[in-house]
Amino acid sequence: MADGSAGSVLRAVLELGHAPRSVIARHAAISPATLTMQSRALIAAGLLVELPDTTAAGIGRPYSPLALDTDGNVVVGVHIAAEHTTVAVVDIAGTVVRSRRLPHPSADPGAILASAGDQVRRIRDECGARRILGMGVATGGWVDTEAGTVVHHSFLGWRDVPVREVLAAATGLPAVLDNHTRALMYAEQLYGTTRAAPSSIMLFVGNVIDVAFTVHGRVHYGPRSAAGSLARWLGGSPAGPLAPAELERLADHALLRAARERSPGRFASFPDLLDHAAEPLVQDLFRERAVILGGVLAALIDLLDPAAVVVSDRAYARVPGVREAYLDTVGHQAGTGIEPDHLITASSFQGRVLETAAAAVALQRLFDRPLAPFAPDPRDAFDSDLV
Repeated sequence: MADGSAGSVLRAVLELGHAPRSVIARHAAISPATLTMQSRALIAAGLLVELPDTTAAGIGRPYSPLALDTDGNVVVGVHIAAEHTTVAVVDIAGTVVRSRRLPHPSADPGAILASAGDQVRRIRDECGARRILGMGVATGGWVDTEAGTVVHHSFLGWRDVPVREVLAAATGLPAVLDNHTRALMYAEQLYGTTRAAPSSIMLFVGNVIDVAFTVHGRVHYGPRSAAGSLARWLGGSPAGPLAPAELERLADHALLRAARERSPGRFASFPDLLDHAAEPLVQDLFRERAVILGGVLAALIDLLDPAAVVVSDRAYARVPGVREAYLDTVGHQAGTGIEPDHLITASSFQGRVLETAAAAVALQRLFDRPLAPFAPDPRDAFDSDLV
């Protein structure tokens, strides 16, 4: 419980900004004595700093506010996407300090991880006096966080790749690996819109499409760390050879391919496709996808009855009509009493989704148990009880 109290204090300071101890204790729902003990431990650990004495508008007794030590502490985030790896440095307040993007040399996991490890070592050397607390690694597909392996990544063709072990050995940093969508959910809980939500759904739409959800504020994994897959839901049969899944048809690379087939010689890349968002052809493709995925969201909302829903889709706010397609579909297909305008929001991290997601894998450990963030968590054994 001691580290749990320390995590409550660190989260309170994150949410409040610099604040006096009395306010932090109320926000964290702990006693003043516990706050004193935990704040001392967090200051000694270099995570909090005590600011100079001040008063509220110059009135009353002076007090020394506590604040996060963002100057001294960072994490490294490594995001392995379908076509490139992003390596970033992010401070403990969630600010991206620096970021590098590396095209994959091939789909071979050894080559991709070797390139990522080299870049982490270079970017680590650029951090100077800043302390790197650890490394978060995020990627799409089926990720076993406890084992530190990518069980299956459909786009890259990976199976049972020990990503955490390889990158930790290559960089000398303690590493945590997780699924990209669960990582984004952690980022929203720490720095985004679901901070106070007791239950929530995250839909990620990219070259891999999957979901994450929380119950009682905790991200659900399941006993196989496989929660969130939509592959069977959107297409394919559990028996015999699978036909091309509907899910695959909705991925970013599939929409780019469809746009090129309809208008040959155009659209050099997916960002280029988004740059032509004013064109009816482009709008039709993204709206069609939004209607299908909006139906999936409606079913998930009926099943889980979440307090918040976040959609991470690069077209959500950028392509005219896409947001409305999501909301209208949910409004028509979900149960009564749903107000999509209030329930559903876009990701808080547009333009820095990859960096923030990867860093959040490490940062959620830090804010959950700051005095031993990369030690095994005995509560993980109970995750499968969350239904």
